[in-house]
Amino acid sequence: MHKKKRGVEKRSIAPLRVKIGVGNRSYSKRCQKLMTDFGVEESFAAAAARMQEHHGVTVNVSAVRRITEYHAARAKDLEAAFAQEKNPVKQMIMELDGEMIPLVEYGEGVDRRKTKKNLWAELRIGVAQRHKEVGWNYATSFQNADHLGDRMGKVMSKMGMDEHTYVHGVGDGATWIPEQGERVAGAKYSHLIDLYHLCDHFAEAVEGWAMDPKAEVKRLKEGFKAGLGVAVLEELKERRITLPEHEGLRTCIQYIENRPGQFEYKKAKELALPVGSGKVESTHRSLIQRRLKKPGTWWLRKNAEKMADLRVARANNCWSLLWQQNFRNSSQAKAA
Repeated sequence: MHKKKRGVEKRSIAPLRVKIGVGNRSYSKRCQKLMTDFGVEESFAAAAARMQEHHGVTVNVSAVRRITEYHAARAKDLEAAFAQEKNPVKQMIMELDGEMIPLVEYGEGVDRRKTKKNLWAELRIGVAQRHKEVGWNYATSFQNADHLGDRMGKVMSKMGMDEHTYVHGVGDGATWIPEQGERVAGAKYSHLIDLYHLCDHFAEAVEGWAMDPKAEVKRLKEGFKAGLGVAVLEELKERRITLPEHEGLRTCIQYIENRPGQFEYKKAKELALPVGSGKVESTHRSLIQRRLKKPGTWWLRKNAEKMADLRVARANNCWSLLWQQNFRNSSQAKAA
């Protein structure tokens, strides 16, 4: 009778497994890429259905979710992994904004349903473009305004921004937006209040006394566009003398006075720069809401952040880089 030798490592040779890069009860690189491709755009249930419909592969929903979230975590630092722009740019455009995302939190306890808490948290979004070019690049952050500013700085540097680049920012009246613009570009940054956001304040200011509110708002808007902002402001102040209790007039005047130098629409038009933040507004729908705000969807904060990072990496043309990285660990992801 032969005794079993101890301490001797047994190795099996499996050339097929090595060749295709997939082990027992795991998914190949191509299969994971397909699941992630569908999972980043659709609900995980819809992604599993698409795998069956388009590729004839049956996978359960939990597997799609786990694989997608795994690779989403790998995309954390890929927002600025695209190729460095060789030619510095003289003028860039940057728009920042915030988006409320539905989150769920659980407290400690055996029955998590009793400690479940639904809430909304702000995801900050930034977009940037080389002036008079077509492409845009993106960054997001759940953490704070400085974190978004840091990410935008990296993205814009890769796009060709240097110490000589002027940056034109457009946004609403949130104070953190121009603050981050100055952190990114310093004295080369100029901020413009979204013209259509200003018109919302005009609409409240003329309510109750203008015979034709729409025409009055248009007149005030055209005055600012023509560079007559000081005259329009004085006119609103004179109107408030006769209407001292008008809250809309008070807030509109205060809004304009608190943001000096941020209404240079005439100068922006002369330089062919935008006066509205339409790009970042559309990014809410195309980049964030399309996946993170589907009906009935509530996210754990860490998963929402990972999915936002993955969608940004894809929008910044870094999708292929995600699959060129070391795939050793992910290729052994176990099947559900």
